[in-house]
Amino acid sequence: MDGMKISELSDRSGVPTSTLRYYEAEGLLPAGRARNGYRVYGPAAVDRLAFIAQAKHLDLPLSSVRELVDAWESEPCQSVRTKYRPLLVERAAQVDERRVALDALRATLATAVERLDSLPERDEPCDDDCTGLATVSSSPSAAGPRGTLVPPTAVTAEPAPIACSLGSGDYTARVTEWHDLLADAPRVDVDGGVRVTLPLSALERTAALAAAEQECCAFYALRIDLHGPTFDLTLTAPPEAADLLGDLLPATGSTTR
Repeated sequence: MDGMKISELSDRSGVPTSTLRYYEAEGLLPAGRARNGYRVYGPAAVDRLAFIAQAKHLDLPLSSVRELVDAWESEPCQSVRTKYRPLLVERAAQVDERRVALDALRATLATAVERLDSLPERDEPCDDDCTGLATVSSSPSAAGPRGTLVPPTAVTAEPAPIACSLGSGDYTARVTEWHDLLADAPRVDVDGGVRVTLPLSALERTAALAAAEQECCAFYALRIDLHGPTFDLTLTAPPEAADLLGDLLPATGSTTR
């Protein structure tokens, strides 16, 4: 069978061979096989990879990229537009949600830096007056322990009703986002919920999801604790919301007690 070997496609496209194998496993980049068993690709693979790169640059999930690239190769432009546009509109709305969460996180980080700079110069261990990373809030109950970032909406003046304002489709999409974020992350049971440990690279995404969750399901309490290269996300809910909380947690997560 004629075609490019995986190393040749990698050279032409600039995509590492490990990524090409991953794309094949995810159904994004089909490969033929030569008689010797090596992968071979046709000339269209280069254009396919360029389209995949464009879709990924827009931060679309792989499942959507797979659907779009299949449509791009086999369906008319009108069909591609019909499928592509709603995804981009939805993604833009999600970016707006992230911006709100990131603005709040940025303000919290700036306050933390200011408080760290004001700590006394002394060799003794920190005490109750040495809370440089505690979140500043007008409500005493809003301040978390040292090293804690508490989303401003996590504290309410009175208990929030146990209800979610999302429709069934949006709710399913939100649950999928949580499952994708928390997949295989170690977690432990805490009173009223769970605590999950994640890499610091996931902080932006986690803060955005936490803020979005508070808008539709204010009965959740979410807290982020920084620990160097990792952070803990503590997610709790009233007993009557245990089933809803369970929906957010992927079955594959490693839970300890």
